[in-house]
Amino acid sequence: MSTVDEVNLRRDEELVGPGAVRVANPILRGFNPDPSIARRGSNYYIATSTFEWFPAVQIHRSVNLADWELAGHVITDERIDLRGVPASGGVWAPCLSVDPQTGRFYLVFSIMKSQVAEAFDVDNYVVWADDIEGPWSQPLYLTSVGFDASLFHDGDGSKWVVTLEWETRDGREHPGWIVIQSFDPATGHVGEPIRISHGSSDRGAAEGPHLYKRDGLYYLMTAEGGTGFGHGVCLARSAQIEGPYQADPQNPIITSWPRPYFGRNNRAYLREEYFNPATGLQKAGHGSLVDTPDGRWYVAHLSARTLPGTQLSVLGRETSVQNVEWNTDGWLRLSDGSNLAKDEFVTVGRRQDATQRVVSTDFAAGLDNRFATLRGPAAPGWLRTGLGGLELVGRDSLFSVFDVSLVATRLEEFDADAMTTLVFDPVHFSQSAGLVIYYDNKNFVYARVTWDEAYRSRTIGVTVARGGQKIELPLAERPIDDYGPVGLRAQLRHGRVQFAFSSDDEAWQELSEVDISHLSDERAGGFTGTFVGLAATDGVGKKQSAVFREFSLVHLPG
Repeated sequence: MSTVDEVNLRRDEELVGPGAVRVANPILRGFNPDPSIARRGSNYYIATSTFEWFPAVQIHRSVNLADWELAGHVITDERIDLRGVPASGGVWAPCLSVDPQTGRFYLVFSIMKSQVAEAFDVDNYVVWADDIEGPWSQPLYLTSVGFDASLFHDGDGSKWVVTLEWETRDGREHPGWIVIQSFDPATGHVGEPIRISHGSSDRGAAEGPHLYKRDGLYYLMTAEGGTGFGHGVCLARSAQIEGPYQADPQNPIITSWPRPYFGRNNRAYLREEYFNPATGLQKAGHGSLVDTPDGRWYVAHLSARTLPGTQLSVLGRETSVQNVEWNTDGWLRLSDGSNLAKDEFVTVGRRQDATQRVVSTDFAAGLDNRFATLRGPAAPGWLRTGLGGLELVGRDSLFSVFDVSLVATRLEEFDADAMTTLVFDPVHFSQSAGLVIYYDNKNFVYARVTWDEAYRSRTIGVTVARGGQKIELPLAERPIDDYGPVGLRAQLRHGRVQFAFSSDDEAWQELSEVDISHLSDERAGGFTGTFVGLAATDGVGKKQSAVFREFSLVHLPG
């Protein structure tokens, strides 16, 4: 061990104790935004947004804050209806909490139904469970005053819903106030909104509120600056839950852009002028706080990695963790005293060091819980698994926001290899099946097999959707002479994808190489991330099926 390593180890052990290890951020890679972290006993849990994807609300579990497993999802059936919600609508900003008196898990979430004219039609619900893997209760409606609702359990047993009250009127500061409402889970009664904060910094766009209590003071943690490059975690405190709240003089306490700026009433959320080339973690914000059994403190927050040399976040917003400490003035600080989000943090007891993340399945055992579908659960009417593979019955086109037969998993690194073998006999050009790189219904790249009467055979080609415009790549269209299985391959490298196909699993023929940098928040104008998966469409009778014998996605270390 070098002298530098010894010094770092001593510093780390002073921070967390013996057995200190450094862990690279982000800890949840790929599309895992708006993390809400909670602890029960010695187990930690993080809930993240899923937007239009299903099952809704991912829950990851860890015993050491370093190694995380997907414990499951909160909504796995049709208790919520997401059919027709727009891209980047659906389930926003879940808040996971534990009732300190009963140990029961509570989860509050928003369903964003429309953002047209910035009216923001949204409903907020709460569910609860005694075990993190469920069963979870039926959703109980709370409020529609705004979004990013959370739940605070006070020491006297009372509970409070904390929400952004969305301002719809012209001439008022946007986005609005942070409000609290009393909540009784026994009766479902929700009190009237009480305004407590208009934001704790001049960055504006206060949202994502969480309340905590320490040493008799109430601490309000908010996301401010918009969920883009000017994002930050801010703090305020009060002796009374209803306020007044005093802002932390160092706000934001965590950010990717450490210099102050004025952004109040600025409705732009990306704020690309605040991109910081000096850090690998962009957009740091939307934090939540957790302590360890031995008294250490951490903040989980969203972050983003951009394609090298660009400001494009094709992986979406991810989850990172920071070491924090309380200073003598009772304010929360990053452990080095700065406010710049770090690309690693320190914890103890790491058990494994995964260098390559792989999703590989023949579907014989069913659908892996890392797969997601769009706007509703997988149903036997259009999706079946078994010894033959995955069967998808074609339905709407990939441009639809209703009944889309697509199964996909998150892209976690810029470089990855995906492959499948497809058995598919279309009889009409409106029927297709293949391998898709998908951001939303207006932005995707689709290597698909279809029928073309001009060739009197199946053909393979590439469809690109960019901003809702469809582009068929003419040089990619190839006839397939036989009716056997077709291998499909996608090699993703540095924001581009090279598709290839094979009729014999040996000789691969390359199709077009495609730029996929538009599959990003910055180009698509959304809040999600890129998925890789399998799809089938049938614009004739909604009954033509495709069988995918296997699927693999291998993420390559950067």
